[in-house]
Amino acid sequence: MSTEENIAHSELNAESEKVNIKQVFYDYVIRYWYLYILALMLSLMVGYYYAWYSTPVYSARATVLIKLASPGGQKGDILNAMNEFDDDRNLQNEIEVLKSRTMVARTVKALNFDISYYYVGNVKTREVYLECPFKVINDSIKLKALSDPIEIHIISDKKFRLTYSNSKTKESFSNIYSFDQQIHNDLGSFRLVKRGFFNARAYNNPRYDKRNYLIRVQNIESVVERYQALLTVSVLTKASTILNIYIEDKVPTKAVDFIDKLVEIWMQSSIDQKNELATNSLKFIDEQILLISQDLNSVEKEFEDFRSEKGITDLNIEAQGYVNSARDFDVRLSEIDLKLSFLQYLQSYVEDDKNISGMSPASIGIADALLLKLISQLNDLESQREIMRAGATEENPRIQEYNLAIQNTKNDLIENIKSIVAGLTASKAEAASQLNRIEGHIATLPGTDRVIVNIKRQMEVKANLYTYLMQKRAETAIVLAGTTSDNRPIDRATASFNPIRPVKMEIYLISAFMGLIIPAAFVYFKNMLNDKIMDRSDIEKLTKLPVIGMVGMSESSNEFVIQENSKSFIAEAFRSIRTNLQFFIRHQNKAKTFLVTSSISGEGKSFCSLNLAAIFALSGKKTILVGCDLRKPKSMSHLGLKGEFGVTNYLIGSSTEKQVIQTSGISNLDIILTGPKPPNPSELLLTERIDELFAYLKEHYEYIVLDSPPLGLISDPLILAKYSDTVIYIVRQNFTRRLHLDALNKLHAEGRVKNVGVILNAVAKKSVAYGYGYGYGYGYGYGYGYGSKANAGYYEDVIEEEKSKSLGFFSRKKKKKKD
Repeated sequence: MSTEENIAHSELNAESEKVNIKQVFYDYVIRYWYLYILALMLSLMVGYYYAWYSTPVYSARATVLIKLASPGGQKGDILNAMNEFDDDRNLQNEIEVLKSRTMVARTVKALNFDISYYYVGNVKTREVYLECPFKVINDSIKLKALSDPIEIHIISDKKFRLTYSNSKTKESFSNIYSFDQQIHNDLGSFRLVKRGFFNARAYNNPRYDKRNYLIRVQNIESVVERYQALLTVSVLTKASTILNIYIEDKVPTKAVDFIDKLVEIWMQSSIDQKNELATNSLKFIDEQILLISQDLNSVEKEFEDFRSEKGITDLNIEAQGYVNSARDFDVRLSEIDLKLSFLQYLQSYVEDDKNISGMSPASIGIADALLLKLISQLNDLESQREIMRAGATEENPRIQEYNLAIQNTKNDLIENIKSIVAGLTASKAEAASQLNRIEGHIATLPGTDRVIVNIKRQMEVKANLYTYLMQKRAETAIVLAGTTSDNRPIDRATASFNPIRPVKMEIYLISAFMGLIIPAAFVYFKNMLNDKIMDRSDIEKLTKLPVIGMVGMSESSNEFVIQENSKSFIAEAFRSIRTNLQFFIRHQNKAKTFLVTSSISGEGKSFCSLNLAAIFALSGKKTILVGCDLRKPKSMSHLGLKGEFGVTNYLIGSSTEKQVIQTSGISNLDIILTGPKPPNPSELLLTERIDELFAYLKEHYEYIVLDSPPLGLISDPLILAKYSDTVIYIVRQNFTRRLHLDALNKLHAEGRVKNVGVILNAVAKKSVAYGYGYGYGYGYGYGYGYGSKANAGYYEDVIEEEKSKSLGFFSRKKKKKKD
């Protein structure tokens, strides 16, 4: 194939594809335009109503900064010791704490979210929250009130009517009460108090209509679950320690209040935890100070009594040196004993499964890193377990995992305490050995000096230990007085100005989309379930046989619609078919025979046969129409023809050719009718007389049109096909079934029918544009077009003729000027 042919072929394919797109658009949109308009109007109305009636949902968010412990911090004093348990604080833990059931429950209870207020309007009911002119002071509302809302109708600025109906028990009551009056009924004990903005003047006006409200008392547990599900806490960015707290609610101020109160309670819990740590440390130190002060007072009194009794003023230089040396070891032993006492105290707490969250070893100088790490880890695990217990049972696998981890941490902690105790015990033995050596030297002193040395040693040891504990107490008190949260809010909660849903523009777009997609789907499934041929594209999909023309639906009761000089669309369609049929005939000098058939009866083959023969005759060609449907003879009395003689008479030998041929009244057109109905049609078509008939007809006529029986029912058309040059297969719109073309394809593939062309008959005007339908290129690309400039005037004449037929008496035909 040459380059020009390739280009021409590509252009032809492109044009064909373009036409197919137009046809699809017509079949799915133009043909059912009223469905799209109706569906679009209904869907937009539904969308508008939904956007107006549905309760809008708003979002609120806040950000908080988390201060995490910096690695390598100094742990040398009590101020840093209070923060020892913050080493394992991380963002994920803080997120889980914020979302925990405990935090949400405390927030919901603090804000009284278990009681909701609603304004009852004429069309819809909406929650009013703090906009309600009154509030409920709940003393003891019973569970009965949780099932159905309590109706409040404000009568005046002093009175209101309370109505309650239980949908389960069917009990109901209604009473009038006063504001601030304590109400005692089946719902419990409570009272309604007016808010500061209560408009007494409005409620005393009988025309004021905003008087109806609802009170819903909800189970606090269900409210907690709902807000816990709505709450979202996330890290703002990966590199930051800022948390983003987000929630959605139908009342924006309610969402803002919830986040602010949640952050407040969360920060206060951090302060309370630190205060608990400092308070417990202070309690332990005070207990030790009390014991040491008592011992110190006792030793000082003993020393004063001894000095008074013996009259001694001071020790000599040697004894004083022994006292100073022994004092250092006594202080060291006392500190070790204090640490051992705390460790024993801590070990007993761990072994008895008591809470050690307030234990601070660093507050008394125990700075073992592993010990602090294990205590912090144990506190964290127990905290996480408590959070899990709020929403799960003990059989939950996660809780069992926490139990196992806590027990393992406790075992490690006890082993670590024993290890520290063993180290301190060794240090104590070493200090005691050094002290024994000094006490050996003291034993060599005179008796009086020896007694004074021992008393003064005890006094100085107690005094130093007392000073040490007082210092620790002062540091702890400073921590307790200046405790602040490690977290701080950055942005307080703010609500979105516009609702996040429903978004009206999105609803309208979705409604418009549904208004288009629903009718399109309806048309698609309608066409999919319809097994009848609707247009030319259906034929082209079902068979490779060429479509040689499309004939419109005739509005006339007369089958003979072709008249001389007729410019109707149907006449032009048959002229286009006549032109296309020229390309089906290979020989030019012989008579051309056309067999017109169809699948079943009623598809219009007799109508097409008659008018096709007429259009050939009007072109000046000698034409004859032969009625070959012997099983269903067709009468043409409307043409003034007699049905007593026809093909049947000729085949049985009772008539000659000239006797059965009748004139139609149209120049160049003769007709042979079927004649009487024979008992054996197929056998008659197999006689030699049929050959003689066609020999005579081909000798005397240029065009022979055979009106045969339906091809899909009987074999008569196949007998006649051998005498024809072209088989014209009639398909009727919205009548012929798709499977009928399968039978035609099979016969064509087997070679039993050849040179077949298809005509789409009875095409409704509304189903296809004339410019696209009848002006379409038929067959192998040849066709009759009305769209060219050369035929513009002629095309307008056709339009005017059609209009005159449709308008009838009221039509006004415009006369055109001739050039």
